[in-house]
Amino acid sequence: MRVTVAQRRSTLPVMTEGVRSRPAVAAAPFVGREDELATLRRLCGAERLVTVLGPGGSGKTRLASEVLPTVAPVVLGVVELATRVPGDDLWSVVLAACDLRDDPAVSPVERLAHRLGDLPGERDALLVLDNCEHVRDAVAEIAGALLARAPRVRILATSRLSLGVPGETALPVEGLDVPAATALFLDRARRVRPDLPDTDDTARRARRIAIALDGLPLALELAAARARGLPLRVIEDGTAHRLAFLDAGAAGGAREPRHRSLQACLSWSTALLADRARAGLAALAVVEGRCSLDAAVAAVGPPRAPGEADAVAVVEELVDHSLVRFAPDDGGSYLVLETVREHARELVADEGPRALARLTPWVAALAARARPALERADLDVLARLDGDAAAIRAVLTHAAGTPGDGTAAADVVADLAFWWSLRGRCREGIDRAERLSAARADAGEAVPDRLRWAHAFLALYGGDVETGLGLAVAVAEDPAAADDVRGRAMILLGMAQGFDDPAGAAPVLTGAAELALAAGDRWGRVEALQVLAYTHLWLGDSAAALAAADAARPALDELGHHQLRAWDDAIRAEVASLRGDVAGALAHGRAGHALAVGIGEPLSATCALLPAVRALCRAGRVTEAAVLVRAHEPFLDDHPGLGAMEALDACRAHVALWSDPPGPIDVLAGSLELWAQQGLTLIAAEVGGVLAVALLAAGDVGRARELAATARRRAGERGARELGVAAALAHAAARRAAGEDVTADAHDALAAAQEGGFTIQALDALALVAGVALDAGHATTALRLHAALETARRARGLVVSPLARTVLDGGRVDAAVAAVAALDDADRERAREEGASLDLDGAVAYARRARGARGRPRSGWDSLTPTERDVVVLAARGLRNQAIADQLLIGTGTVRTHLRRIFTKLDLTSRAELAAAAVRRGL
Repeated sequence: MRVTVAQRRSTLPVMTEGVRSRPAVAAAPFVGREDELATLRRLCGAERLVTVLGPGGSGKTRLASEVLPTVAPVVLGVVELATRVPGDDLWSVVLAACDLRDDPAVSPVERLAHRLGDLPGERDALLVLDNCEHVRDAVAEIAGALLARAPRVRILATSRLSLGVPGETALPVEGLDVPAATALFLDRARRVRPDLPDTDDTARRARRIAIALDGLPLALELAAARARGLPLRVIEDGTAHRLAFLDAGAAGGAREPRHRSLQACLSWSTALLADRARAGLAALAVVEGRCSLDAAVAAVGPPRAPGEADAVAVVEELVDHSLVRFAPDDGGSYLVLETVREHARELVADEGPRALARLTPWVAALAARARPALERADLDVLARLDGDAAAIRAVLTHAAGTPGDGTAAADVVADLAFWWSLRGRCREGIDRAERLSAARADAGEAVPDRLRWAHAFLALYGGDVETGLGLAVAVAEDPAAADDVRGRAMILLGMAQGFDDPAGAAPVLTGAAELALAAGDRWGRVEALQVLAYTHLWLGDSAAALAAADAARPALDELGHHQLRAWDDAIRAEVASLRGDVAGALAHGRAGHALAVGIGEPLSATCALLPAVRALCRAGRVTEAAVLVRAHEPFLDDHPGLGAMEALDACRAHVALWSDPPGPIDVLAGSLELWAQQGLTLIAAEVGGVLAVALLAAGDVGRARELAATARRRAGERGARELGVAAALAHAAARRAAGEDVTADAHDALAAAQEGGFTIQALDALALVAGVALDAGHATTALRLHAALETARRARGLVVSPLARTVLDGGRVDAAVAAVAALDDADRERAREEGASLDLDGAVAYARRARGARGRPRSGWDSLTPTERDVVVLAARGLRNQAIADQLLIGTGTVRTHLRRIFTKLDLTSRAELAAAAVRRGL
């Protein structure tokens, strides 16, 4: 089953290697190309797909970057594709470049279209696809889809080949003209040699070099880098010599001229390197993208002979010669440009495989060190892994294509599963897990259990629930799998089951927590216990939920995991919500929300928000709740997550219910059936019950009754007691509004709420009991209950609920009482005082007594009314008639009457006999 509900989701941009959400800042000035700049600027504003075409090294990327600050459309993102290979999931790369996470519920095109809707002023947006030629078919498919389905997207591509998409406009880029090429060479040469003479001889030689290199910017920059230690005469002669050599071996001049000139420059530049540096460049070429110095050093390897330079010195030499680009941002990174990389691969035979063999244990060690920090959601470690994503990708790609070489890579994928998940790139992790698993299977080797768990985890969080659960079941049932891995697989099963069958999920999660404890897996223990706490919450058992959360706290304190801390606060907020503790629900909800938003985790952020929104509404702060919900929407736009939007819809439902008049209902009501079909039955039950009350308040009794009945059924089938009581109250209120007698239903709901400790539902049930008392003409009972309700709400910081407003004439009880009974002012005041003296338990007991006989037998203990049973209890304690009357808010004459009836029903003659019988009865 794949989730397909449309979801709309910045605080943390996802910035990964190979992906830029904005153009890179150039380190040196742009030279020449004034005409091309003007043309490209005009085309970007007029055409939907513009491709800058030219050979490698011709400056396509720099031209595109230079025009971006001046174009009219907003720059949506810059996608660097030089580091990608055919078969990669390019949609994920595009989304990341636009600071958008994977969304399991909607297509990438829809994600981009929704992002455009957030742009001010209905402006178009420009997406830059850089270096497309080697993944041309996939890029053409993406461009075609965007042009067809996202009308406000414009695309600027750079490529050596046309994309072949209908409507494409091509801008060919040749080498610079001679004056501009000469100026570029001199500018770059003087940057490495500021004392370069400003003479006619310098200008003539620079001009001849520019002509020889066909004005190609990359070739000119490589040649200029040699000016640091060589005179221009030597650079000119070396370039000319290499051109002649290439001409002689080009089979009659078949080599394309500009490719020939660039290769000549590259060949001459690398020929001047020592063997160690040439091998180092070939080694770095295996990393298709930026990497850290540590990764570069690992790829280059240690010196192989006495006197050879160490790896750091090799990297520095390659940077000095402009064969490797260094960027000082974020601790420094190194990049071999694609054109240089193509040449470097041919420099030293077999150096690429040797470099990957050196790089593999380095990446494995990096991933193993990162795993404990990822289990804490450590932001520094996430950024560290982002910086070496290209090195990680190189190792995993090599392992997937090399039989018998995937054990270390399988561990890497398992160790980094949380990295892909926390960065919202589950699709990339799934792709890596699938490739490695397929390679192992093709080689006749078993897929390691940790790799199977990582695949299941990423598939489930990536929205492919069917695949994720299938893999998790296989691991959980594998007796050969390690305990910690089986436990984590069971967590996935319990998590998925909990939304639909919390009672069935509880033993699975309990077993997972026990396995994690035995294996010393702190993350697994915390995760299992927290999900177990949620199953208890769904079942309405706040004490068990709190006990599970408390049991997880020691391991959680050791981990210091921000996301799990957010879940801890969310659980405690829900416990407070169940118990009617507005302050606790609000404090824990806000704390959990802030923690989760800080690390960009959508589901925990929204689940912490939900009890906070409920608390604000119940405290009468509906506007504040609505502001919180609206402020959270952009976060989910940029951080989509499985189930997060449904939880936000639950927040919206509560705000809609408490708004006056109720807010929009139909859109939310239309999602209920779909949620139930997708296994989100309990969310459907909660929202359905809430919307039923909103419909009742809006006067649509029929639809309210229908929604409440469905919500009650769904909650009952799943054992969700609190949701069941809430839905039962809504259903009874709707039936009462239709003219039915719901006395029994009201009292049954009150008993269930009291037994479950559901404070909010108990208050609503008392309001409904007061309403049916009015229906029966029992005005004094209604007044007492209403006064007791006011006292209970005031003590808890609550306002009159929407359901109470519907059953007590908008809270105007005096008017309702006047309609059914003529009580004088003294009677009214006495009834109010008597009710106000009751706490919540006392009010519930009074409501039960006031209900009276319900078809009881004529004699025996079962024949006693609730009030008579209370009289028995108090009399057995030795209280006299006046004390009993004071406690039960009745007269002493009424007490005597009750005692006579009790003696008759129980066949007793004295208080002593009554006390003895009560003791035997356990009263």
